[in-house]
Amino acid sequence: MNFKSNETIYSQITEYIKKQIFSGSYGCGTRLPAIRDLAVKCRVNPNTIVRVYAELSEEKLIYTDSTNGKFVTADAEFIAQKKRAFLEEKAAAFAGEMREAGLDGEEVTKMLQEVFRKGQ
Repeated sequence: MNFKSNETIYSQITEYIKKQIFSGSYGCGTRLPAIRDLAVKCRVNPNTIVRVYAELSEEKLIYTDSTNGKFVTADAEFIAQKKRAFLEEKAAAFAGEMREAGLDGEEVTKMLQEVFRKGQ
């Protein structure tokens, strides 16, 4: 995992796991990597992963099954709602940046269509 310097590593890992859940890479009921395994993969202290999993658990995206580990919630509708809220937040931030740059909705739409067409 490559981390950006302008965000905390913890928040970047949290967002990465959310994206894995929202994209279906970690489907409903899927067991998540063990804390130590994910810490090694991300090259971080295991306490960072404990914190990430705690936040995802608070958001009810994951749950703990006693000694069996951490699992993605089985509620697909809940995940879809959380995904929509996550994407709306990202879209609002992007729209704000585009407005600040002087673009209107039509120009942004055109730009996005071009970017998607190019596969960027």
